[in-house]
Amino acid sequence: MADSPQLKRVLSLMDATMINVGGIIGSGIFMVPATVALYTASSSLFFMVWIIGGIVSLFGALSVAELGAAMPRAGGQYIYLNEAYGPVWGYL
Repeated sequence: MADSPQLKRVLSLMDATMINVGGIIGSGIFMVPATVALYTASSSLFFMVWIIGGIVSLFGALSVAELGAAMPRAGGQYIYLNEAYGPVWGYL
């Protein structure tokens, strides 16, 4: 079997910044705090909701990090789903 192409393990400051900006803008960070504050009774509950959400997000990020360490190939979610469920689910 031929060697698979290797990834360049390079991420510049601009690359990392744009990935983070895309995630922040995509999640609606500029509108959601006002909505959460509207539905919470106190400021301590407001911060608790954000802390719980951060913990849940951390669990998701750590899970994807484990998958990436276990399968260090180009393709991300496609590779993980393809390995777990087959090519149809990997494609979808």
